[in-house]
Order: sequence, then structure tokens, then C-alpha cells
Amino acid sequence: MLRFNSFNPIAQLIYFVAVLLVSMFTWNYIILLLSLFGAAAYLILQKGFKLFLKSFFGYALIFLLVTVTNPIFSHKGITPLIFINDVPITLEAIVYGAVLGLMLVSVILWFSVFNSVFDSEKLIYIFGRFLPRLALLFSMVLHFVPKFVLVFKRTLAAQADFCGKNKFKKYIGAFSASVSVMLEGSVQTADSMSSRGYGVKKRTFYSRFPFTKFDLIFALVSVLMLIFTLIAFTSGQLDFLIYPEIKMCDLSMLSFVGIFAFGVLSFMPFIIELKEELVWKFSLSKI
Repeated sequence: MLRFNSFNPIAQLIYFVAVLLVSMFTWNYIILLLSLFGAAAYLILQKGFKLFLKSFFGYALIFLLVTVTNPIFSHKGITPLIFINDVPITLEAIVYGAVLGLMLVSVILWFSVFNSVFDSEKLIYIFGRFLPRLALLFSMVLHFVPKFVLVFKRTLAAQADFCGKNKFKKYIGAFSASVSVMLEGSVQTADSMSSRGYGVKKRTFYSRFPFTKFDLIFALVSVLMLIFTLIAFTSGQLDFLIYPEIKMCDLSMLSFVGIFAFGVLSFMPFIIELKEELVWKFSLSKI
């Protein structure tokens, strides 16, 4: 089945670079909302709504924290709403914080999608030929956090009967032991890869990721949608200024083209997954 996770890593990397390039460097709230909804839709389809909802409160907290914090430290803008000790809380500062929070949450969601799609094998496939040590480092980092959590939970359960009711001592002991296990494992992994000749020049490489016509089409559509979006941005048709006053350019045909192009770009993984899910369910119904 042609799922997003099954595409060639190079095509996937092109896609993530395209969507993050726009999401990380724009202040247009329409574009950021499309980015956020596109990533959220894919994660909901992959993990389920209930599991996504558990992490949603953390994302909402980040958004509210940035939105509330910015007007406390920044007092730019020409539209004061209230004064606290003669210090203005401006509309522009609140909007700036909200847009910044929206950008952070959307980028975090896309990195969650990236983490669910990419594994160490895909990173080594992309960077192993040119930057083998960097590829190995990335793959170890991706494995470190989830493996550390698993080791910490197991160590905590094993030490439950040895630390009495002192929770602080129990957590510190489990944390120290988990760090030692992870560091030792990292050294063993590096030594093992070095002993097997990883990173040595003039090696043959085996890859289970063929680059098919579907990968080419997916990569070309991603680049094409990115180009349309960037054309709209560079022409000023998607400008959104906050300081010193809130200004948004008048929407034109080119603005709608840029918004539509980025909307397609953001929802491409969701559309691919949804289409395959519907085809699979339809096939099962015919059995």
C-alpha cells in the first residue's frame, strides 16, 4: 500500500524541508493555521484522536504561555488595551505572542510527524554515504529519548522495593542508573559500528528504499507547491505585519494561489494516508 511512511526517505526529506521552510519563517497566521491543521490531521489519523488529545493539552499550554508572556515583556505597538503600573499591554504584543505560539506549536507537530516517519535506518540511508558519523549520531539521538524513558521505567519498577517510601531517593537512583546504562550502550554501539567498518570509504551499501515513480511525483509536487508559495511570499502577497501596527496585505489571486499551494503541501501526508485507508477498507468490504 502506498502510504506516506513507505515513500523513499529522500522524497520524504524534501517534503519536510519544504513544509518546515515555510512554517518556520512566516508570520502569516493563515499559513501557520494550515501548517498546524495539516500536521495535526496526519497525527490524528496515525495515532488516533484520543492519543493525540492527551498531547494536545501540552501544545495548548505552550501556545497560551507564549501568548500571555510576550505582552508582559514587550510593550511595542500603537494600540494599548490596558495599563498596569503605567505599562501598556498592547494589542500588537498579544497578537505577536499568539502568532509566535502558533508557529512553535506547528513546528513541534511537524517534528512529531518527522519522528514518526523517520528512523535510524532512513537517516543512515540519506547521510551515510556522505556524512557517516553525523548519520550515526542522528540515529543514536532519535533512539536515545524513547529508549531512556523505557529504561527509566524498568529501573524504577525494579528499585521500588529497595528505597522504601523515599520517592526522591527512588527517582534519583533510577535516573542515575538509567543514564549509566544509556551511556554504556552508546559507547558499545559506536565501538560496534567502528569495528564493522562503518564510515570507511569505498564501501558497498545495501538499501531497501527504491526510488520509484511515485517518489518522484511526490517530490516534484512538494517542490512545485513550495515554489508557488514562495512566489506569493516574495511578491508581498502574503505579508502580515504586526509592529508597530497590525497590517495585512489585500488578498489577491496570487495570495489565494499561495495559500492553496501551501494547503495542498500541508495536507499531502493526510490525503495520502486517508486515501489508502479508504481503499483498504473498501477492499476488505469486498471480501
